[in-house]
Amino acid sequence: MFVSLPLAVSGQELEFDAVRTQAYRLALDLQPVGALERLGNENDVTSAYIASLAEAAELLVTEDFTRFSEYEERFQQRIDRNIKGSSRAYQFLQAEIRLHWAFVYLKFGHELDAALQLRQAYQIAMECREKHPDYLPIQKTAGLLEIIVGSVPDKYNWVLNLLNMRGSVSAGLSDLEAVAASSSPLSMEARLLIELANGYVLGRPNKALEDLNLFLNKYPGNRLALFFSAGLSLKNGYNELALQRLTELGKSSTGIPLYYADYLRGEAYLHKGDYLNSISAYRWFIQHQSGQNYIKDAWYKIGLCYWLNGNENDAREVFAEAQRQGREETEADKSAARSLASGQLPNIKLSRVRYYTDGGYYAEAEQILQDITSIDLPERRDQIEYYYRKARLAHLTSKPEAVAFYMETIRMTGQENWYFAPNACLQLGYIYRSQNKLKEAEEFFQRALTYRRHEYKNSIDAKARLALAQISRM
Repeated sequence: MFVSLPLAVSGQELEFDAVRTQAYRLALDLQPVGALERLGNENDVTSAYIASLAEAAELLVTEDFTRFSEYEERFQQRIDRNIKGSSRAYQFLQAEIRLHWAFVYLKFGHELDAALQLRQAYQIAMECREKHPDYLPIQKTAGLLEIIVGSVPDKYNWVLNLLNMRGSVSAGLSDLEAVAASSSPLSMEARLLIELANGYVLGRPNKALEDLNLFLNKYPGNRLALFFSAGLSLKNGYNELALQRLTELGKSSTGIPLYYADYLRGEAYLHKGDYLNSISAYRWFIQHQSGQNYIKDAWYKIGLCYWLNGNENDAREVFAEAQRQGREETEADKSAARSLASGQLPNIKLSRVRYYTDGGYYAEAEQILQDITSIDLPERRDQIEYYYRKARLAHLTSKPEAVAFYMETIRMTGQENWYFAPNACLQLGYIYRSQNKLKEAEEFFQRALTYRRHEYKNSIDAKARLALAQISRM
Protein backbone atom coordinates (compact mmCIF):
# COMPACT_ATOMS: atom_id res chain seq x y z
CA MET A 1 0.00 0.00 0.00
CA PHE A 2 2.61 2.47 1.04
CA VAL A 3 6.19 1.24 1.44
CA SER A 4 8.31 4.38 1.37
CA LEU A 5 8.26 8.04 0.48
CA PRO A 6 10.01 9.23 -2.69
CA LEU A 7 13.07 11.43 -2.41
CA ALA A 8 11.17 14.44 -3.67
CA VAL A 9 7.63 15.48 -4.50
CA SER A 10 7.26 16.81 -7.98
CA GLY A 11 3.87 18.57 -7.88
CA GLN A 12 4.28 22.35 -7.98
CA GLU A 13 0.95 23.26 -6.39
CA LEU A 14 -1.89 21.87 -4.34
CA GLU A 15 -3.89 20.23 -7.11
CA PHE A 16 -6.90 17.97 -6.79
CA ASP A 17 -7.66 15.74 -9.74
CA ALA A 18 -10.43 13.11 -9.61
CA VAL A 19 -8.25 10.51 -7.85
CA ARG A 20 -6.91 12.90 -5.21
CA THR A 21 -10.37 14.37 -4.61
CA GLN A 22 -11.73 10.89 -4.00
CA ALA A 23 -8.83 10.06 -1.66
CA TYR A 24 -9.35 13.33 0.23
CA ARG A 25 -13.03 12.63 0.77
CA LEU A 26 -12.23 9.10 1.92
CA ALA A 27 -9.78 10.55 4.47
CA LEU A 28 -12.53 12.85 5.78
CA ASP A 29 -14.88 9.86 5.86
CA LEU A 30 -12.45 8.03 8.19
CA GLN A 31 -11.45 5.55 5.49
CA PRO A 32 -7.64 5.91 5.64
CA VAL A 33 -6.84 2.59 3.92
CA GLY A 34 -8.95 3.48 0.90
CA ALA A 35 -7.48 6.98 0.80
CA LEU A 36 -3.88 5.74 0.91
CA GLU A 37 -4.49 3.02 -1.67
CA ARG A 38 -5.73 5.59 -4.17
CA LEU A 39 -2.78 7.89 -3.55
CA GLY A 40 -0.12 5.25 -4.08
CA ASN A 41 3.35 6.69 -3.59
CA GLU A 42 3.42 10.29 -2.36
CA ASN A 43 4.80 11.91 -5.49
CA ASP A 44 3.15 15.33 -5.12
CA VAL A 45 2.30 17.90 -2.44
CA THR A 46 -1.41 17.09 -2.49
CA SER A 47 -0.91 13.36 -1.96
CA ALA A 48 1.50 13.97 0.94
CA TYR A 49 -1.05 16.29 2.59
CA ILE A 50 -3.95 13.83 2.19
CA ALA A 51 -1.86 10.91 3.45
CA SER A 52 -0.87 12.84 6.57
CA LEU A 53 -4.48 13.85 7.19
CA ALA A 54 -5.71 10.26 6.80
CA GLU A 55 -3.10 8.83 9.18
CA ALA A 56 -3.55 11.53 11.82
CA ALA A 57 -7.35 11.13 11.76
CA GLU A 58 -6.97 7.38 12.20
CA LEU A 59 -4.70 7.78 15.24
CA LEU A 60 -6.89 10.44 16.84
CA VAL A 61 -10.00 8.28 16.55
CA THR A 62 -8.58 4.83 17.31
CA GLU A 63 -5.75 5.65 19.78
CA ASP A 64 -3.98 2.68 18.19
CA PHE A 65 -0.51 2.51 19.81
CA THR A 66 0.57 -0.21 17.38
CA ARG A 67 0.14 2.23 14.49
CA PHE A 68 1.63 5.22 16.30
CA SER A 69 5.33 4.41 15.75
CA GLU A 70 4.80 3.45 12.10
CA TYR A 71 2.91 6.65 11.31
CA GLU A 72 5.32 8.78 13.34
CA GLU A 73 8.18 7.54 11.17
CA ARG A 74 6.28 8.55 8.05
CA PHE A 75 5.63 11.97 9.59
CA GLN A 76 9.37 12.42 10.20
CA GLN A 77 10.10 11.40 6.61
CA ARG A 78 7.70 14.06 5.34
CA ILE A 79 9.17 16.91 7.35
CA ASP A 80 12.77 15.87 6.61
CA ARG A 81 12.41 15.94 2.83
CA ASN A 82 12.98 19.11 0.82
CA ILE A 83 9.82 18.78 -1.23
CA LYS A 84 10.02 20.30 -4.70
CA GLY A 85 6.95 22.44 -5.01
CA SER A 86 6.09 26.11 -5.05
CA SER A 87 7.15 27.89 -1.87
CA ARG A 88 3.56 28.43 -0.73
CA ALA A 89 2.49 24.84 -1.39
CA TYR A 90 5.59 23.56 0.41
CA GLN A 91 4.91 25.85 3.39
CA PHE A 92 1.24 24.79 3.49
CA LEU A 93 2.26 21.13 3.55
CA GLN A 94 4.85 21.63 6.29
CA ALA A 95 2.47 23.65 8.45
CA GLU A 96 -0.36 21.14 8.01
CA ILE A 97 1.56 17.96 8.76
CA ARG A 98 3.07 19.58 11.86
CA LEU A 99 -0.37 20.68 13.00
CA HIS A 100 -1.74 17.16 12.41
CA TRP A 101 0.97 15.77 14.64
CA ALA A 102 0.56 18.41 17.31
CA PHE A 103 -2.92 16.94 17.83
CA VAL A 104 -1.65 13.36 17.63
CA TYR A 105 1.16 13.94 20.13
CA LEU A 106 -1.27 15.62 22.52
CA LYS A 107 -3.69 12.68 22.22
CA PHE A 108 -0.93 10.19 23.01
CA GLY A 109 0.41 12.14 25.98
CA HIS A 110 3.51 13.70 24.37
CA GLU A 111 2.79 17.27 25.47
CA LEU A 112 6.26 18.71 24.79
CA ASP A 113 6.36 17.28 21.26
CA ALA A 114 2.83 18.61 20.70
CA ALA A 115 3.83 22.12 21.79
CA LEU A 116 6.93 22.05 19.56
CA GLN A 117 4.99 21.01 16.47
CA LEU A 118 2.22 23.54 17.18
CA ARG A 119 4.74 26.38 17.43
CA GLN A 120 6.51 25.35 14.22
CA ALA A 121 3.19 24.99 12.38
CA TYR A 122 2.24 28.47 13.58
CA GLN A 123 5.51 30.06 12.43
CA ILE A 124 5.37 28.45 8.99
CA ALA A 125 1.68 29.22 8.44
CA MET A 126 1.94 32.88 9.48
CA GLU A 127 5.00 33.45 7.31
CA CYS A 128 3.21 31.91 4.34
CA ARG A 129 0.04 33.94 4.92
CA GLU A 130 2.05 37.15 5.15
CA LYS A 131 3.69 36.42 1.79
CA HIS A 132 0.54 35.02 0.15
CA PRO A 133 -2.50 36.60 1.88
CA ASP A 134 -4.95 35.42 -0.81
CA TYR A 135 -3.78 31.79 -0.80
CA LEU A 136 -6.85 29.85 0.35
CA PRO A 137 -5.12 26.68 1.59
CA ILE A 138 -2.96 28.57 4.08
CA GLN A 139 -6.02 30.50 5.25
CA LYS A 140 -7.46 27.19 6.44
CA THR A 141 -4.30 26.32 8.37
CA ALA A 142 -3.74 29.81 9.75
CA GLY A 143 -7.42 30.19 10.62
CA LEU A 144 -7.42 27.11 12.82
CA LEU A 145 -4.18 28.19 14.48
CA GLU A 146 -5.63 31.67 15.12
CA ILE A 147 -8.58 30.07 16.93
CA ILE A 148 -6.37 27.76 18.99
CA VAL A 149 -3.97 30.51 20.06
CA GLY A 150 -6.71 33.12 20.39
CA SER A 151 -8.63 30.89 22.81
CA VAL A 152 -5.80 30.91 25.35
CA PRO A 153 -6.88 33.05 28.35
CA ASP A 154 -5.18 36.40 28.91
CA LYS A 155 -3.58 34.97 32.07
CA TYR A 156 -1.28 32.89 29.85
CA ASN A 157 -0.43 35.56 27.29
CA TRP A 158 3.10 35.74 28.70
CA VAL A 159 3.69 32.23 27.40
CA LEU A 160 2.43 33.20 23.95
CA ASN A 161 4.56 36.35 24.03
CA LEU A 162 7.57 34.24 24.89
CA LEU A 163 6.83 32.00 21.92
CA ASN A 164 5.98 34.99 19.69
CA MET A 165 2.50 33.67 19.00
CA ARG A 166 -0.64 35.79 18.62
CA GLY A 167 -4.15 34.70 17.82
CA SER A 168 -7.65 35.99 17.23
CA VAL A 169 -10.72 33.78 17.33
CA SER A 170 -12.72 36.17 15.14
CA ALA A 171 -9.91 36.43 12.58
CA GLY A 172 -9.51 32.66 12.57
CA LEU A 173 -13.22 32.10 12.00
CA SER A 174 -13.15 34.67 9.20
CA ASP A 175 -10.33 32.79 7.47
CA LEU A 176 -12.09 29.44 7.81
CA GLU A 177 -15.38 30.90 6.58
CA ALA A 178 -13.61 32.27 3.50
CA VAL A 179 -12.34 28.79 2.66
CA ALA A 180 -15.66 27.11 3.51
CA ALA A 181 -17.54 29.49 1.22
CA SER A 182 -15.14 28.98 -1.69
CA SER A 183 -15.11 26.41 -4.47
CA SER A 184 -11.86 24.96 -3.11
CA PRO A 185 -11.85 21.22 -2.36
CA LEU A 186 -10.68 22.26 1.12
CA SER A 187 -14.06 23.91 1.80
CA MET A 188 -15.42 20.61 3.16
CA GLU A 189 -12.66 20.35 5.76
CA ALA A 190 -12.91 24.04 6.66
CA ARG A 191 -16.62 23.66 7.38
CA LEU A 192 -15.99 20.74 9.73
CA LEU A 193 -13.30 22.73 11.54
CA ILE A 194 -15.70 25.65 12.00
CA GLU A 195 -18.26 23.37 13.63
CA LEU A 196 -15.62 21.82 15.88
CA ALA A 197 -14.66 25.33 17.00
CA ASN A 198 -18.29 26.30 17.55
CA GLY A 199 -19.07 23.15 19.50
CA TYR A 200 -15.98 22.66 21.62
CA VAL A 201 -14.12 25.99 21.80
CA LEU A 202 -16.64 28.80 21.47
CA GLY A 203 -19.53 27.26 23.41
CA ARG A 204 -22.00 27.35 20.51
CA PRO A 205 -23.20 23.72 20.38
CA ASN A 206 -26.61 24.52 18.93
CA LYS A 207 -25.03 26.47 16.08
CA ALA A 208 -22.60 23.61 15.47
CA LEU A 209 -25.34 20.98 15.43
CA GLU A 210 -27.52 23.06 13.11
CA ASP A 211 -24.66 23.50 10.63
CA LEU A 212 -23.64 19.83 10.90
CA ASN A 213 -27.18 18.91 9.85
CA LEU A 214 -26.74 21.09 6.77
CA PHE A 215 -23.34 19.50 6.14
CA LEU A 216 -24.86 16.01 6.31
CA ASN A 217 -27.56 17.04 3.87
CA LYS A 218 -24.78 17.92 1.44
CA TYR A 219 -22.56 14.93 2.27
CA PRO A 220 -24.95 12.19 3.43
CA GLY A 221 -23.42 9.52 5.62
CA ASN A 222 -20.08 11.28 6.17
CA ARG A 223 -18.71 9.37 9.14
CA LEU A 224 -16.64 12.20 10.60
CA ALA A 225 -19.62 14.58 10.60
CA LEU A 226 -21.86 11.87 12.12
CA PHE A 227 -19.22 11.23 14.77
CA PHE A 228 -18.94 14.94 15.66
CA SER A 229 -22.72 15.34 15.66
CA ALA A 230 -23.24 12.34 17.94
CA GLY A 231 -20.66 13.56 20.44
CA LEU A 232 -21.99 17.12 20.51
CA SER A 233 -25.60 15.93 20.78
CA LEU A 234 -24.75 13.68 23.70
CA LYS A 235 -22.78 16.42 25.45
CA ASN A 236 -25.59 18.96 25.15
CA GLY A 237 -28.70 17.03 26.13
CA TYR A 238 -29.93 15.89 22.70
CA ASN A 239 -29.85 12.20 23.54
CA GLU A 240 -32.32 11.00 20.91
CA LEU A 241 -30.42 12.84 18.18
CA ALA A 242 -27.19 11.27 19.48
CA LEU A 243 -28.74 7.78 19.25
CA GLN A 244 -29.99 8.56 15.74
CA ARG A 245 -26.51 9.67 14.62
CA LEU A 246 -24.86 6.63 16.23
CA THR A 247 -27.34 4.35 14.47
CA GLU A 248 -26.52 6.00 11.14
CA LEU A 249 -22.83 5.64 11.91
CA GLY A 250 -23.28 1.96 12.69
CA LYS A 251 -24.83 1.27 9.29
CA SER A 252 -21.54 1.93 7.52
CA SER A 253 -19.34 -1.13 7.04
CA THR A 254 -16.45 0.80 5.49
CA GLY A 255 -13.55 2.59 7.09
CA ILE A 256 -11.85 2.19 10.45
CA PRO A 257 -13.98 0.77 13.27
CA LEU A 258 -15.19 3.55 15.58
CA TYR A 259 -15.26 1.73 18.90
CA TYR A 260 -15.46 5.01 20.80
CA ALA A 261 -18.91 5.34 19.20
CA ASP A 262 -19.89 2.26 21.23
CA TYR A 263 -18.77 4.05 24.38
CA LEU A 264 -20.97 6.98 23.35
CA ARG A 265 -23.82 4.57 22.73
CA GLY A 266 -23.36 3.23 26.25
CA GLU A 267 -23.57 6.80 27.55
CA ALA A 268 -26.73 7.51 25.56
CA TYR A 269 -28.52 4.39 26.83
CA LEU A 270 -27.44 5.21 30.39
CA HIS A 271 -28.98 8.68 30.01
CA LYS A 272 -32.17 7.06 28.78
CA GLY A 273 -32.35 4.53 31.61
CA ASP A 274 -31.95 1.59 29.23
CA TYR A 275 -29.39 -0.14 31.41
CA LEU A 276 -29.13 -3.50 29.66
CA ASN A 277 -28.36 -1.93 26.27
CA SER A 278 -25.94 0.42 28.00
CA ILE A 279 -24.05 -2.50 29.53
CA SER A 280 -23.88 -4.25 26.17
CA ALA A 281 -22.45 -1.15 24.44
CA TYR A 282 -19.84 -0.52 27.13
CA ARG A 283 -18.73 -4.16 27.07
CA TRP A 284 -18.33 -4.06 23.28
CA PHE A 285 -16.19 -0.94 23.62
CA ILE A 286 -13.98 -2.54 26.28
CA GLN A 287 -13.50 -5.73 24.26
CA HIS A 288 -12.46 -3.95 21.06
CA GLN A 289 -10.86 -0.58 21.89
CA SER A 290 -7.08 -0.77 21.62
CA GLY A 291 -6.39 2.38 23.67
CA GLN A 292 -6.78 2.72 27.44
CA ASN A 293 -8.71 5.99 27.63
CA TYR A 294 -12.30 5.63 28.94
CA ILE A 295 -11.78 1.96 29.81
CA LYS A 296 -11.95 2.55 33.57
CA ASP A 297 -15.00 4.77 33.16
CA ALA A 298 -16.71 2.17 30.95
CA TRP A 299 -16.18 -0.51 33.62
CA TYR A 300 -17.46 1.88 36.26
CA LYS A 301 -20.55 2.71 34.20
CA ILE A 302 -21.31 -1.00 33.73
CA GLY A 303 -21.28 -1.38 37.51
CA LEU A 304 -23.43 1.73 37.81
CA CYS A 305 -25.96 0.30 35.36
CA TYR A 306 -26.21 -2.88 37.46
CA TRP A 307 -26.60 -0.78 40.60
CA LEU A 308 -29.31 1.46 39.11
CA ASN A 309 -31.07 -1.64 37.79
CA GLY A 310 -31.24 -3.15 41.28
CA ASN A 311 -28.46 -5.75 40.96
CA GLU A 312 -26.09 -4.91 43.81
CA ASN A 313 -24.01 -8.12 43.72
CA ASP A 314 -23.05 -7.72 40.05
CA ALA A 315 -22.49 -4.00 40.63
CA ARG A 316 -19.95 -4.61 43.40
CA GLU A 317 -18.17 -7.27 41.37
CA VAL A 318 -17.82 -4.94 38.36
CA PHE A 319 -16.74 -2.00 40.53
CA ALA A 320 -13.92 -4.16 41.86
CA GLU A 321 -12.90 -4.95 38.27
CA ALA A 322 -13.06 -1.26 37.36
CA GLN A 323 -10.46 -0.47 40.03
CA ARG A 324 -8.00 -2.81 38.29
CA GLN A 325 -8.67 -1.74 34.70
CA GLY A 326 -7.72 1.24 32.54
CA ARG A 327 -5.77 4.34 33.45
CA GLU A 328 -6.58 7.81 34.77
CA GLU A 329 -5.77 10.28 32.01
CA THR A 330 -9.19 11.58 30.95
CA GLU A 331 -11.49 13.41 33.33
CA ALA A 332 -14.09 10.65 32.93
CA ASP A 333 -11.56 8.04 34.07
CA LYS A 334 -10.36 10.25 36.93
CA SER A 335 -13.94 10.78 38.09
CA ALA A 336 -14.60 7.04 37.94
CA ALA A 337 -11.44 6.34 39.94
CA ARG A 338 -12.43 8.86 42.59
CA SER A 339 -15.93 7.40 42.91
CA LEU A 340 -14.49 3.90 43.19
CA ALA A 341 -11.93 4.97 45.80
CA SER A 342 -14.65 6.47 48.00
CA GLY A 343 -16.10 3.01 48.58
CA GLN A 344 -19.62 4.48 48.59
CA LEU A 345 -22.30 3.45 46.15
CA PRO A 346 -23.96 6.46 44.49
CA ASN A 347 -27.42 7.62 45.49
CA ILE A 348 -29.79 5.82 43.09
CA LYS A 349 -32.45 8.52 42.81
CA LEU A 350 -29.98 11.37 42.38
CA SER A 351 -28.03 9.36 39.81
CA ARG A 352 -31.17 8.79 37.80
CA VAL A 353 -31.96 12.51 37.97
CA ARG A 354 -28.44 13.28 36.80
CA TYR A 355 -28.51 11.04 33.76
CA TYR A 356 -32.06 11.90 32.74
CA THR A 357 -31.10 15.58 32.91
CA ASP A 358 -27.90 15.00 30.93
CA GLY A 359 -29.92 13.26 28.25
CA GLY A 360 -32.57 15.97 27.97
CA TYR A 361 -35.30 13.84 29.58
CA TYR A 362 -36.42 16.68 31.80
CA ALA A 363 -39.91 15.42 32.66
CA GLU A 364 -38.50 12.13 33.94
CA ALA A 365 -35.88 13.97 36.00
CA GLU A 366 -38.49 16.32 37.47
CA GLN A 367 -40.72 13.42 38.47
CA ILE A 368 -37.93 11.73 40.44
CA LEU A 369 -36.94 15.01 42.13
CA GLN A 370 -40.51 15.51 43.27
CA ASP A 371 -40.53 12.04 44.85
CA ILE A 372 -37.29 12.55 46.82
CA THR A 373 -37.68 13.03 50.58
CA SER A 374 -35.17 13.69 53.36
CA ILE A 375 -35.01 9.93 53.99
CA ASP A 376 -33.51 9.52 50.50
CA LEU A 377 -30.67 11.94 51.37
CA PRO A 378 -28.84 10.45 54.35
CA GLU A 379 -25.41 11.95 53.56
CA ARG A 380 -24.34 15.61 53.40
CA ARG A 381 -23.02 15.04 49.90
CA ASP A 382 -26.45 13.78 48.84
CA GLN A 383 -28.12 16.86 50.30
CA ILE A 384 -25.79 19.17 48.38
CA GLU A 385 -26.18 17.20 45.18
CA TYR A 386 -29.96 17.41 45.54
CA TYR A 387 -29.84 21.22 45.27
CA TYR A 388 -27.28 21.02 42.49
CA ARG A 389 -29.54 18.69 40.46
CA LYS A 390 -32.50 21.02 41.04
CA ALA A 391 -30.34 23.91 39.85
CA ARG A 392 -29.21 22.12 36.68
CA LEU A 393 -32.75 21.09 35.77
CA ALA A 394 -34.14 24.57 36.43
CA HIS A 395 -31.31 26.13 34.40
CA LEU A 396 -31.80 23.83 31.42
CA THR A 397 -35.56 24.42 31.46
CA SER A 398 -35.05 28.23 31.73
CA LYS A 399 -36.59 28.60 35.20
CA PRO A 400 -35.43 31.63 37.25
CA GLU A 401 -35.08 29.63 40.49
CA ALA A 402 -31.90 28.11 39.03
CA VAL A 403 -29.89 31.02 40.50
CA ALA A 404 -31.18 30.40 44.05
CA PHE A 405 -30.49 26.66 43.78
CA TYR A 406 -26.95 27.27 42.50
CA MET A 407 -26.33 29.73 45.36
CA GLU A 408 -27.55 27.18 47.90
CA THR A 409 -25.27 24.56 46.37
CA ILE A 410 -22.27 26.88 46.81
CA ARG A 411 -23.24 27.78 50.38
CA MET A 412 -23.76 24.18 51.48
CA THR A 413 -20.56 22.89 49.83
CA GLY A 414 -18.23 25.15 51.78
CA GLN A 415 -14.64 23.97 51.30
CA GLU A 416 -15.44 20.43 50.16
CA ASN A 417 -13.69 19.39 46.95
CA TRP A 418 -16.81 18.08 45.22
CA TYR A 419 -17.46 19.50 41.77
CA PHE A 420 -20.97 20.76 42.54
CA ALA A 421 -19.88 24.21 43.79
CA PRO A 422 -17.29 25.03 41.10
CA ASN A 423 -19.70 24.06 38.35
CA ALA A 424 -22.46 26.04 40.07
CA CYS A 425 -20.13 29.06 39.91
CA LEU A 426 -19.43 28.40 36.23
CA GLN A 427 -23.13 28.13 35.40
CA LEU A 428 -23.96 31.29 37.35
CA GLY A 429 -21.29 33.03 35.29
CA TYR A 430 -23.04 31.88 32.12
CA ILE A 431 -26.42 33.06 33.42
CA TYR A 432 -25.14 36.53 34.35
CA ARG A 433 -23.22 36.82 31.07
CA SER A 434 -26.43 36.06 29.14
CA GLN A 435 -28.09 38.89 31.10
CA ASN A 436 -25.17 41.21 30.22
CA LYS A 437 -24.23 41.47 33.90
CA LEU A 438 -20.55 41.16 33.10
CA LYS A 439 -19.19 42.17 36.52
CA GLU A 440 -21.21 39.45 38.25
CA ALA A 441 -20.34 36.95 35.53
CA GLU A 442 -16.62 37.67 35.90
CA GLU A 443 -16.88 37.27 39.67
CA PHE A 444 -18.35 33.77 39.41
CA PHE A 445 -16.01 32.64 36.64
CA GLN A 446 -13.09 33.71 38.85
CA ARG A 447 -14.65 31.96 41.83
CA ALA A 448 -14.95 28.71 39.86
CA LEU A 449 -11.15 28.71 39.52
CA THR A 450 -10.58 28.85 43.29
CA TYR A 451 -11.79 25.31 44.01
CA ARG A 452 -9.05 22.67 44.27
CA ARG A 453 -8.69 18.99 43.45
CA HIS A 454 -12.25 18.28 42.31
CA GLU A 455 -12.74 15.65 39.61
CA TYR A 456 -13.67 18.03 36.79
CA LYS A 457 -11.14 20.76 37.58
CA ASN A 458 -9.42 20.71 34.18
CA SER A 459 -12.58 21.15 32.14
CA ILE A 460 -14.32 23.58 34.51
CA ASP A 461 -11.19 25.73 34.79
CA ALA A 462 -10.72 25.70 31.02
CA LYS A 463 -14.31 26.83 30.45
CA ALA A 464 -14.04 29.53 33.12
CA ARG A 465 -10.78 30.88 31.68
CA LEU A 466 -12.18 30.91 28.16
CA ALA A 467 -15.26 32.78 29.39
CA LEU A 468 -13.06 35.32 31.19
CA ALA A 469 -11.01 35.80 28.05
CA GLN A 470 -14.18 36.40 26.03
CA ILE A 471 -15.49 38.92 28.61
CA SER A 472 -12.19 40.83 28.51
CA ARG A 473 -12.69 41.34 24.77
CA MET A 474 -16.34 42.43 24.99
